[in-house]
Amino acid sequence: MKTLLVACLLVLSIAARTYAQRADDTSHYRTVPVPAHLMPIERTAASLGTVYFYGGKRLSSPFALEVPFYELNDPTVNHHFRTFRTLTTLSRLTSLATLAYVLFSKNGSNSTYWIVYGSSIGASLTLAFIGNGHVNKAVTRYNEMLRQPRLGMSVAPIPLTGSQAIGVGIACKF
Repeated sequence: MKTLLVACLLVLSIAARTYAQRADDTSHYRTVPVPAHLMPIERTAASLGTVYFYGGKRLSSPFALEVPFYELNDPTVNHHFRTFRTLTTLSRLTSLATLAYVLFSKNGSNSTYWIVYGSSIGASLTLAFIGNGHVNKAVTRYNEMLRQPRLGMSVAPIPLTGSQAIGVGIACKF
């Protein structure tokens, strides 16, 4: 009896695994099509980072990408953008370590101050760098989702005859 139960569970787990999609690819089982009004995001390298363009207009910061990301409603894009926001917030908070040390230390030596200051700068830059990598991954995934071909079907009445005309189409973006 136990072996039969174990065998059934093994077969069910293998069957479930073969039908499962990859966790990082949600394009095949989207219940809602990609909104047609979304435009691709362009990236260009600048002296102090990356500059983003949406609809031909320069964005002031990567935080401005939140609206098109959430309109797309892709879990991978949303995850990368939330990670970017979290890491950016942590980066800003680590810079407060030096201020906290100055305010709360009574007998702080000069060398300890510079150690706290340097490690605060290092942690802040590292977190910002990793966060920017996540927003770049989100932009890449967003643009991949927009490039997918879209299938469509329409049924429209013909005015003179009153019968229905059926149309099928595919649209690709490059």
